[in-house]
Amino acid sequence: MTDLQIGDVVTVAIGPMWTTYAVSGFIEDRQRVKLVRKNSSGTYSSIHSDPKRVRQISRPVFKSGDKVLVDGFKGEFMSFERGGDVARVMLAPRRRQFTGVGFIDISHAVVRLNYWMLVIENSKRLMEK
Repeated sequence: MTDLQIGDVVTVAIGPMWTTYAVSGFIEDRQRVKLVRKNSSGTYSSIHSDPKRVRQISRPVFKSGDKVLVDGFKGEFMSFERGGDVARVMLAPRRRQFTGVGFIDISHAVVRLNYWMLVIENSKRLMEK
């Protein structure tokens, strides 16, 4: 096991891929790592594991200007907030259709989201089930 960070893509034993969303303090004299993954139904599953059982697959890196998706909307990665577990993304302008109103133009918008969520949505390896 390497030094795990939030957003690392990992496996536990020979199971599916997960993303690290927290490295907790010690529980019963053992450090725990919290892992999350998106299910085929669109919901999320999470587990706690002993870091010694976790194998790091990759550590995704986003640079300013990288094209990303947030909830299916196109955007560009801007930066991390202090601490590195929250990302800022500039969403591209878009149009949305609303019943009874028609189309509404939505201009650029900056969104904040947990880094692990950005990794899950933008990691091709995680999308392969």
